[in-house]
Formats: sequence, structure tokens, C-alpha cells
Amino acid sequence: MGRTLTNNVSLAYSLESAPGVASAAWKLMEPNSIGAFGADISTVARDPISPTRQRRKGTVVDLDSSVEFDHDLTMSCFRDFAAGWCFSRAINADVTQLPAAGAANAAGEYTLATALVGSQIGRFSSTVAGSTLIWVAGFATSANNGLKSIDADATASTALSVAEALTDESGSARISFAGHRVAVGEAVAWAWSAPNMQATLSASGLGTLLGGLALSVGQLIHIGSVSALGGTIQRAFDDAGTDDAYGYARVVSISANDIVLDKVSPLLQATLAATGDVDILFGEFVRNVAVSHGDYVEQTYQFEAAFPNLGNGTSGNTDEAYQYASSNYCNELSMSLPLADKATMSVGFVGTDTANPTTTRMPGADTPVTPAQTSAYNSSNDIARLRITGADESGLSTDFKSLTLTLKNNVSPEKILGKLGAAFVNAGNFEVDVDAELLFTSPRVIDAIRNNDTVTMDFVLRNDDGVIAVDIPAMSLGGGGRDYPRDESIKLSTTGMAFGDPSLNTSIGVSLFPVPLP
Repeated sequence: MGRTLTNNVSLAYSLESAPGVASAAWKLMEPNSIGAFGADISTVARDPISPTRQRRKGTVVDLDSSVEFDHDLTMSCFRDFAAGWCFSRAINADVTQLPAAGAANAAGEYTLATALVGSQIGRFSSTVAGSTLIWVAGFATSANNGLKSIDADATASTALSVAEALTDESGSARISFAGHRVAVGEAVAWAWSAPNMQATLSASGLGTLLGGLALSVGQLIHIGSVSALGGTIQRAFDDAGTDDAYGYARVVSISANDIVLDKVSPLLQATLAATGDVDILFGEFVRNVAVSHGDYVEQTYQFEAAFPNLGNGTSGNTDEAYQYASSNYCNELSMSLPLADKATMSVGFVGTDTANPTTTRMPGADTPVTPAQTSAYNSSNDIARLRITGADESGLSTDFKSLTLTLKNNVSPEKILGKLGAAFVNAGNFEVDVDAELLFTSPRVIDAIRNNDTVTMDFVLRNDDGVIAVDIPAMSLGGGGRDYPRDESIKLSTTGMAFGDPSLNTSIGVSLFPVPLP
């Protein structure tokens, strides 16, 4: 009889093309623990009145299937599921983490593992106003990694031509769309309006160009870049010195020549000049949308659990067995930022069925992709921004002791007569909630709670794998209870309930940057 140790179990997943239909592309996961995997079977026994005073054999009447696990917060794990929780297409996901097979110095180009298709081609362009930026990671030669600029329009091929010098190299790497470089001489301008707490980024045709690169309203951008991991900011605006005005801002509107922005970093809260190229960084963007929106997607996932030593082999049952949980909808995500620790995420899925273990593997599951962006975010060094502000951008609190963000789709199985388990899975309202403990540094938090004020919240995490920027456009605060620990600061506990922002009509926006910004 085989015996399977928890530490030997591996978990992988595949995006389904339709509920219950796995694709041949599988990805490994690195969970800290697996809370649930498999079918929970319900049986009902016959319990007749009988002189034997015994039950009779019952019957199987129900089945519930779920997958739950805890995982360190990493870019690979988070970006793979972010769109699923928001029930939305991830914008620019098709030009992120593209496998590369080599770099050639003479041609000045990278070779992709597969040819570009469709809208991918238009993302990698060189125009009179500048060029597309890409971030390259994974090559053994450092000169082939980092921020590069496209110097020739891409075609339906495997070649990406860049302006920077490369070193001949073959091997596995990853290339991601990273934004746009406005060339010097294009008269790019940055105008700040203090009364509106908004900035306007302008250049001839810039709004049309960036909109064509899928920049979206509600998305965060970053002005300024780094050329390599650990580098200093370059190609930003000038204030008192060169490239000293940089930071994040959120897109409010896009017109032909202008991008209007709010939630502007302090260094950009001025009217600024550019004396050289200006890099506008952005990447993937996910937000929740209405069911009638063109980006609304009910993405389902299939999970594989591999159990070593569980099969029915001829030598002591030592074969590996596999179990597949299908038609899984994202139900709940809880992201935790504890004090002086790594960030973690607890996730739960609701599916229709988990088949019995088998020694026959699904197509492609034997060659899963190993995650590449596996550095854990922590709550000490990796938080670039964390704040609750009023709707007018006035600060309410930036001193957090802990933070938990929860996304919930209120998914439930739909069962019908004649079928064991769920026939369908229904999604309820999308809920975004925040639980936080703050230092009690301002009475304005209490005022906001009592007055039911509309507030907004955003936080930015960054490490060597890139940036996760979470924006909650509109929410109300609750709670307000205080803790008075001796010889410490007074603590205030509050909850936040997001609701549809009147302008953006979303409850959350997630912007992912492939560039590891400082």
C-alpha cells in the first residue's frame, strides 16, 4: 500500500477554454499549505424501523468540490489569478512574460519562442514620437537583461529589434511590454493643477498613441524608469535637477493629445519640464467590470494534484497518481500584509467536480511551466505606497500596523436533479473589503467613519520581479475601535467596504509593472 506525504504533493493548474475543458498549458504552483482539494461526498443511509435495530446501506446524494490553498504573495501567483477574481480580461496580459529563446548582437534583436500574432504586433512599435519599452529578464548575460527600447516595428515573426547593444546568447528568458518612451524633442509637457489635484501629460498625438498601447482609464502609470535591476531613476521630468521628478499617477481620462491623471506622487505635483527622453511605464491592468462590458470574462481553472506513491503499480503501489478538480471559479482571495513579515495570500475556488485519482495524466500536465517570478513581497522593505485618503486626496492615514484585502465573488454551486454535484456555478456580487489596524494619529479617520465619508485607498508593492499597485477608488470606513497598549501608540481598527466608483464604475483596479522600480 502506498503512502503519500504532504511535502511530496505538487499542485498545478490550467486555464480552461470552457468549464471543465483544460488547456494543454499547465503551470506549477508553490503553495505553503493546501486547505482543501477534492470532492466532499455526502451519503444518506437508510434508517428503517426494524427489529434488527440497524441501518441499511445508504446512497450517495451529493458532492461538493473546492480548492483552497495558502501561498506567499509573489508576482507569478498573483498575476495568474488576478483577472479570475475580477471576472475580467487582463489588459496587456498577451504581451507579458513572453518566452524568449535568444539574443543576437549583429541583428540587435531578441528571438521569441513563438511568433507574434494579432494585437501583440502593434504593442511593439517604433514611432516618430518614441518607441515601445520592454523589460527583459532571465538571460545569463546581464547586458541582455533590463529595460530596452524597440527600434523597428514588430511583425508576425519571432524577432524583436531593439536600439541597445546585445550579446550573442541562446537560452530561456522572458520579455514583457513595459510602456512607452517619449523621444526628446517631442515637446512633452507636465502641467499640475493644485485646485484639482490633477496633472496633465501632453504631447502631440500622445493620448492616441498610448491608448493604442492599451493604456486604460483607472490604470496607474510611473513616470521615470530604471535601466537595470537596482538602478537609479532615469528619463523623468526635471524640477530642481535632472530626472528628479518621478513617481506614480492614475489615469483619469485620455484624449488625442492629453492624459489627465490624479493620485499623483508628491515629486510630480508641480508644472515640470523635460530636457531629454521621458519614460512612461505601465503594463498589465485588471479591474472589475459589469457583465455587459466587453472585457467581462468568467475564467475557470482546472487544478491537478500529483500524489507520489499512490498509484497501482506492480512494485509496491509506487506509481504516481493524479487528481483533477475542474470548472473552478475564483471565490475568495485574502491578501495579508502583517507587521514585519512576508505578504501572503489565501485563496479559495468553487468547482463542479473532482474526479477520482488516476494514473493517466491530462495532456500537457507532465510538462508544466515552472513559475519564474517567485520573490516574496514583504511588509518591511517592499511597500512603496500605502495610504487612505479622502476623495479630495487629503491624507487620512499612512501609518498602518497591518492590512488585509479581501476579494469575494460569492460563488455558489447550482445543483439539479439527475446529476451528482454541481451542474453550474453561480457568481454573486463582487465585494472588496479591507481590514486594517492603524496608529491613531489623526481624528479625521474617526470623522470619516462617523460621517460615512467616501474615501479612497491605494498601495504599491515592489520587489525584484516588478510592481503590484492596488487602487480602491471609492470606499466607506467602519469600525473605529481603539486599543490602548501600555508603552505603545494607540491603535485604531477600521474596516473598509469598496463600492462602484461613480466615475470609473469599478471597485478595484490592479496595475502590474514588469520593471522593478525602487
